[in-house]
Amino acid sequence: MPILATLAGISAHLLVFRIGDWDVASLYIFLGHVLAFSVAGFFSFTQYQVSVPDIMAHVGGYVFGLYISMLIYRAYFHRLHSYPGPFLAKLTNFYITALSVRKLQLFKVVQNLHAQHGDYVRLGPSELSIADPAAVQALYGTASPTTKGPWYTLLEPRTPLFMARDKREHARRRKVWDQGFSTKALTGYDHRITKAIKELLHVIDRDHQQPINITKWFNFFVFDVMEDLAFNKNSTMLRDGEEKYIFKTIRADMFNIAFFAHLPWLLPFLKRTPILNMKYLQFWDWIQRQIDERIKSEPEQPDIFSWLLAEYSKSDKTQLDRWNLHGDAQLIVVAGTDSVAATLTHTFFELACDAGLMERVQKELDALPSLAHDNLIKVDLLDAVINETLRLHPPVPSGTQRVTPPEGLQIGDKHIPGDTIVQVPSYTIFRDARAFEKPTEFIPERWTTRPDLIKDKSAFIPFNIGPYGCVGKRLAMMEIRRVVAEILSRYNLSLAPSQGKEAFLNGKQDTFTVVSAPLFLQFSRRE
Repeated sequence: MPILATLAGISAHLLVFRIGDWDVASLYIFLGHVLAFSVAGFFSFTQYQVSVPDIMAHVGGYVFGLYISMLIYRAYFHRLHSYPGPFLAKLTNFYITALSVRKLQLFKVVQNLHAQHGDYVRLGPSELSIADPAAVQALYGTASPTTKGPWYTLLEPRTPLFMARDKREHARRRKVWDQGFSTKALTGYDHRITKAIKELLHVIDRDHQQPINITKWFNFFVFDVMEDLAFNKNSTMLRDGEEKYIFKTIRADMFNIAFFAHLPWLLPFLKRTPILNMKYLQFWDWIQRQIDERIKSEPEQPDIFSWLLAEYSKSDKTQLDRWNLHGDAQLIVVAGTDSVAATLTHTFFELACDAGLMERVQKELDALPSLAHDNLIKVDLLDAVINETLRLHPPVPSGTQRVTPPEGLQIGDKHIPGDTIVQVPSYTIFRDARAFEKPTEFIPERWTTRPDLIKDKSAFIPFNIGPYGCVGKRLAMMEIRRVVAEILSRYNLSLAPSQGKEAFLNGKQDTFTVVSAPLFLQFSRRE
């Protein structure tokens, strides 16, 4: 093997690729190497009569040097080399990816790794998972110096608000989104939610004499609401009882996000490879058609997209602006669907498992003059049930990714090196005994009459916090409160005889947001 080629590979790693964030440029790096090898090989063959086997040996030497340097450095000299974790995780992100996609339950994998290795676990060559309550504010709080990690490049060149990594750009776009989730705006959305709730109640009324897979119908309900709010569309999944093309596509897309979560450099290849990128291109064509149709049909009462289009129409826009509008359209549908549907499903699971709790919630709802949202926000027990559901069953169980500043970050007595990918696993930290008494028990009273059961409330961030906090939190809570109230005021519920608790809990999937397993409930009319 040519020594100089091997040394060139080692030098390329140590002097170039060891430094900086190269994930977004992976495709161009690959193509650049192919071009360089092709040109060098052509001239070597034509001008110096170097044989093809010798040319291939030089290419192999370079690649060998590059990767052997990378592996040795990651294992023994990397700034994270002293942190505990599986040895293979130190070498490659393919290890944690393999564990993640095997059952799509990364949150359980990470929880088990923390049980084995402690609060700080090395999940990848440059990545730490931190299960320390003190890390929550340090990584996500308003004053945190961290930035978003490479995971947020997955949709580029289209960048929804949620994926914007530049703090100034995010703040600029966030101001527009905030208008769409103001108190006035939410009031205007109420009739759209009411319409979908009526469809949902019709389904339960029609089918309540047999077990109902409420997971399915909550997914359909939330999708109908969000498609209406995003594109002023009269979505009919509840009415038809069938998954639409775009719903299936989003489900498949979320699996891709789970697969590429730790391999963001690989996705650009898929996006640009003919045949493999067919569904990807079809999805964005669908988004473009929805935007075009929405522009032609301005609703009488604004929807979420009204605010985005108003800003977009103020001046001439670049191609990047158009791509970002596509990303924002996707965000409204996706972000507003899975998290709310999963929370509704798990809330009803907990209520079905505790008849006494269900009756107490019903009693408080019965005492209200009406089920208007202005009344529901005053029902402390209802919010307590929702909060406890979010704690035990967070919709984003593996947490969100951040990068430490170049100078590093201090968390308690622990110094995290600079330019390290970090995240706090929500599922693990929300069940941490340092933050909550009886952490694995469903006790809504900890949010009302038993504050002593909460040791560190700052560790509880189901909607994230700080400048990147969920812009749609208030809308999500409004949907959840209203659905719970409308159903419980009419029906008692219990687990269907065939529905096992563990089957439901063990069947959920982590695709960044949770995809709930089927949950069959028995509904009976209240007298």
